[in-house]
Amino acid sequence: MKEHNPDNPILHEAVNGTPVQTTPAKTPKKRDLDTMINGGFQGSAQMGHAYPIPVPKLERDFQMSVQLNPKISVGPGIWGQRNWLSFISGHWNGRWGKGTVVPGGQDSQLVAPDLSTHLDLTYLLQTHDHPPAYISVKSEGWRVGPRDILEKLEDPAIADEVDPKSYSFRLYVHMETGDPRYLHLNTGMWVGSGVRRGTEGKLFFL
Repeated sequence: MKEHNPDNPILHEAVNGTPVQTTPAKTPKKRDLDTMINGGFQGSAQMGHAYPIPVPKLERDFQMSVQLNPKISVGPGIWGQRNWLSFISGHWNGRWGKGTVVPGGQDSQLVAPDLSTHLDLTYLLQTHDHPPAYISVKSEGWRVGPRDILEKLEDPAIADEVDPKSYSFRLYVHMETGDPRYLHLNTGMWVGSGVRRGTEGKLFFL
C-alpha cells in the first residue's frame, strides 16, 4: 500500500475536515525582454554568471516568383475547404545563387470558414550552375486578412488590385540538397513574406 504524504493539504482536509493554512504563492515580477536576454533571471547569481542570449537578425536572402495553374477545388474536408495548385514555372535569385523553379511544384491549401488560408508548398529549385544543383524546398504558412480582401485574392482578374499591406502572407522554409556546393542550405532557417498577383505568386525570404 502506498504511504500517503501527511503534508498534502488536500488529503489533510479530506481526513480532518479542516483546511491547512498555507502561505499564498508569490506573484512573479514582470521582467522586460532586455532583462531576460542579458541574463536577468532569478538564480543567475547562484549560477555564477549571466548567459546573454543573442538576438536573431533578419537579412534579405533570396526571392522567387512562380506561375500557377488554375486552382483545383478538392472539396470540403473536416478542417475546411481543400484546394490544390501546381506550379507551371518560375525563377529565383539570391545571395547564394540563382536559377529556375522546376515545373510540377504544388501548393496544398486549407481554407478556413473566414477564408484564412493555410499553405503547404513543396517544390524544387534548379541552380544556373554547370552542372546544375537541385534543392528540395518545403514551405508552410498562412495568408490571413479581412474577408473582403481575401475574397479578392481568390479572383485572378482583380487580385492585382489588392494592396499587399492589407493582408498577411507569411511562411517558414527549410531546404534539402545533397549537392556539395550547397550543403550549407540544409541547416538554414528562413521566414518569408508573399504577395498574390493574379496567377502569379511572389515570395521574399529572410
